[in-house]
Amino acid sequence: MPAEMPDQILHLPSLVIKNFRGIDELIIPRLGRVTLLAGKNGVGKSTVLDAVRIYAARARTRVLSEVLLGRDEIVNMIDEDGEESAAPDWGALFSSRRLSPDQNILIGPNQDSDALQIRVVSLTGEDLTTQFELFQSRIFDDEEMVGLEIKFQDAQYTVPTSILHMSLFRNRRLDSLRTRRLLASHEFPNEVLCNTLGPNVPNNVTIEQYLNDVALTPHEDRAVEALNLITVATAERVALVGSDTRGGLQSRRRVLVKVKGNDNPIPLRSLGDGAVRTFAVALALASSNNGLLVIDEAENGIHHSAQASFWKMVLQTAQRNSVQVLATTHSLDCAYAFGQAAKELEDVDGTYYRIQRNGERLRAVEYPESELVIAAEHGIEVR
Repeated sequence: MPAEMPDQILHLPSLVIKNFRGIDELIIPRLGRVTLLAGKNGVGKSTVLDAVRIYAARARTRVLSEVLLGRDEIVNMIDEDGEESAAPDWGALFSSRRLSPDQNILIGPNQDSDALQIRVVSLTGEDLTTQFELFQSRIFDDEEMVGLEIKFQDAQYTVPTSILHMSLFRNRRLDSLRTRRLLASHEFPNEVLCNTLGPNVPNNVTIEQYLNDVALTPHEDRAVEALNLITVATAERVALVGSDTRGGLQSRRRVLVKVKGNDNPIPLRSLGDGAVRTFAVALALASSNNGLLVIDEAENGIHHSAQASFWKMVLQTAQRNSVQVLATTHSLDCAYAFGQAAKELEDVDGTYYRIQRNGERLRAVEYPESELVIAAEHGIEVR
């Protein structure tokens, strides 16, 4: 494997996850520029990607909430007006699924000094005074006196869960400026850019966001080149058309492709799910300079014959843009294609792991690129 150049240092050279959601403990001793994770359904691959998102955000409550809501982890609560409302189930962050004191999550590289910790703490005395001084207009009940303590490097802060509920869901009585002052915490380390693509085919809003980031730059041309890895027709240009309004079909924004030999642009989606997926991944890589990109079920919609070319594009673009990529797959074809592409590109560090359970223990088993190629030739199961 190539040594990392000074400007190619990885945000996560390794990964340890403890007590997070369905993972009691998982150690991945080495991550590459691009890391592909495989494993059975429900083993925890997507949970690893959630953990990376939270680590990159330094456990900002915005991302904690997004992770919970994305998994439908919600609870019904009664607000101070006696009305029922939904809120994130903060206990679901922990492997015990309980919001009780001394629950502790750890996410980060092997070095303890760079690990992120999320701990449930009881709030009493001075803790209450410190944390509630920005919320003098709000009276809290005794059962609300528990908080999430966030620690990263030399910084830490604690947020009462009652404030989390109010700040993330509609409550007109809360002063939003005061909330931002507490949750933003000027002394807390900055987030690392972390973009994400889910298992479903990206929608037009996602593609528009990434396309706007790279419009009229060389990255846009490279994204079109990536699109041509998948399509039979030759794409020459891509553009967004339509109004920003959502009033009806006529005003809907669409992504159109100018195809060689055809004067009339065609919708990107008419080229198939694989074309949409590949184009979105190329755009997301371009929009993630010096950051992280997580891709759930990376192979979705992409024909097996195009997957080696797809992975070469991902590996080369990630290296060029200093993006660290973590992706998951269920597909043997995807694993084999990844191994083939990574073996051909010796200057890019691609790593592959199978996540598996041995009894109650979760393990990450690494397969070097050469072993993946041999496994493909002999039909050996590596998922």
